[in-house]
Amino acid sequence: MTLFSVLACAHQVSWVEEHEPRYPATTARVAVIAMEPACRPLADFLTRALGLRPGVDVAPDAPQRVYVQRCDDLVTTTLNVEGNYPGINYGNTVYFERRQYTLHGWATGAIEVQAPGIEPMRFETTAEADTRTPWSSTGDLEVPASPALRDTLMRALASQLADNLVPLPETFRRQVYPNPEPGTARQFHNEAVASERAGNLDEAVRMARQAYAADPSPRAMDYLEALQRHAERVGYALKSP
Repeated sequence: MTLFSVLACAHQVSWVEEHEPRYPATTARVAVIAMEPACRPLADFLTRALGLRPGVDVAPDAPQRVYVQRCDDLVTTTLNVEGNYPGINYGNTVYFERRQYTLHGWATGAIEVQAPGIEPMRFETTAEADTRTPWSSTGDLEVPASPALRDTLMRALASQLADNLVPLPETFRRQVYPNPEPGTARQFHNEAVASERAGNLDEAVRMARQAYAADPSPRAMDYLEALQRHAERVGYALKSP
């Protein structure tokens, strides 16, 4: 009941931000080249990601070249087992066991962009992803393959690397509160959102911390973390991270 009343008092604001590319491209034509066979999957995903950006022409003979130099990934598997044992809560002949695998993947990708008349620039990014199999009580105890998880990691790396060359507009959505009492957590939160919309992320973080100090709720902490991610995505160096 309390949750519904809190949400009913808030409404959403949204805005769109255009991001400047981090590389001063002189042409919309670009070639993507894998520096080693292991980097071919990331190069393929990056080719597709750039090809979907407005105005970009991916061509093998383009003078502007993106060299995929690093493409490391690691997948770990955790086995969860649930079961009963004979004589414990069940009869001596009753036995049941089921298992579930959780796969967690990390990946790192790096590119170097080269074009005539421009100093080469290197960009690096990381990605993480998880997947979980259904519970199973049959079959051999085998670690499942993870091609889908690896594709998810490569797709995320490619999108992040493409953002350095041709960033897409980003839509932000935040909750604000109408007519909050002065000096309350809700007023501080509204001021934080207003500063974020104005591009002053330092002031936004300062006000969001005041909101959390006045009401240390999970929602307030979530917004602080969202501000940190916003700053990282746009390359904003916070004065007090």
